[in-house]
Amino acid sequence: MEQTKRGFGAWGWFLLIFGLLIFFSNGGFFADGTNVISPAVAEKLNVDQSLILTMNSIAGVIGVLVAIVAGQINQRIGPSKVAAGCLILAGLGHIATGNAVNVPMYLIAMCCVGGGLSAGSFVGIGTLVAMWFPKKQGQAMSVVAMGSNFGTMLFVPLLTVMVGAMGIATSSMICGLVAVAVGVIGAILLRNTPTERGLYPDNVTEAEFKANYSTKPPEVSDAGWTTGKLLRTKEVWLCVFSTGLLMLVQMGIMTQLVARNMEVGMDLAMATGVMSAIAVIGIIGSVIFGRIVFKLGIKKAGVLTGVLYIVAMLCNVSGIMPLVWVSLVIIGFLGAAAPNLMNSVPGSVFGRVGYAKVNSVVFPLTSIIFMLNFAVNGLIKQLFNSLSVAYIVFAVLALISTLLILALQDHKYDQDYMAAHKK
Repeated sequence: MEQTKRGFGAWGWFLLIFGLLIFFSNGGFFADGTNVISPAVAEKLNVDQSLILTMNSIAGVIGVLVAIVAGQINQRIGPSKVAAGCLILAGLGHIATGNAVNVPMYLIAMCCVGGGLSAGSFVGIGTLVAMWFPKKQGQAMSVVAMGSNFGTMLFVPLLTVMVGAMGIATSSMICGLVAVAVGVIGAILLRNTPTERGLYPDNVTEAEFKANYSTKPPEVSDAGWTTGKLLRTKEVWLCVFSTGLLMLVQMGIMTQLVARNMEVGMDLAMATGVMSAIAVIGIIGSVIFGRIVFKLGIKKAGVLTGVLYIVAMLCNVSGIMPLVWVSLVIIGFLGAAAPNLMNSVPGSVFGRVGYAKVNSVVFPLTSIIFMLNFAVNGLIKQLFNSLSVAYIVFAVLALISTLLILALQDHKYDQDYMAAHKK
């Protein structure tokens, strides 16, 4: 039975906008925003900025542990409370970062920020999207992932102005309280499944649901999965390494993009300005990528992403400026692709039923891989004093990711897909 086009629905859009705001906060509070926060905090505490950056790296690693805990809690209280609670935790942590009185306090605060936003984005929102839009995950995540680009484009300049005018303590207080308020609204209005709102997954009709979906309630089922069984399942590791390597490439590029741009001859102003330009391209790219997923499917979209990253890396290391600019456009276009695929690939393979259990294993393992981007860049910079070699490594990792995605059997454990193709 063919599905009619009914969009995401009002409550579905509420979920997606809430998810977009968490991704926005992730870019502003923890990723790109640290370009403003780190020097301001270092000056306030009268310590070297490198020490603050080290604390950020440690917080990123500890965030993986937070994600593991969140994955377990997710199965008990549901993803809506996890997503909202994690945003509240991150908001309170952000307040503490700007008001830290010493480095240990800053580290604890950044653990709350990094762990809260990572878990809220990929454990909470990732599970909610799988529950609400099992067959529209690619399109849904393209909306949510735009938040990261908006964070780069809007929040970083805004925070720069606020810190200059009011100082880091007051700025972090205002931004953190806004995040807490949004989290409280989410805690009140978000629901774990569309059923709790009298709706059906993907906003389909009752007839479409009965014809094309499993009737097994996902919120009370682990689909027979245990942690041990998942760790022995080949598709888990294919999902983990394929999407983890893509995220490593994406984060490795973005965290050192200004430095790389200066290596190829740009001055600091232009190298920094490119970041904002890339964010704008990323917003447009996110919309287009959602359409690509819809037209080609998750697997082909993943392969296309890997291939484009390889092309971008090779163009960049050529050192030929027209090709460098081509690489930057591709990097911008793919800004939301890897975060999208990190949720969509395992969601497409394992489906909605039992996804909370699956994600509690897949996401922490994926996080460990992409958090290695700091080590990869640092080691290569130390050995070769150039990021060109890092881009060659990224091209190789993108190739490996592409081959792993090709090896995936899409929908292998997706009970909704099985129900729709039971004939």
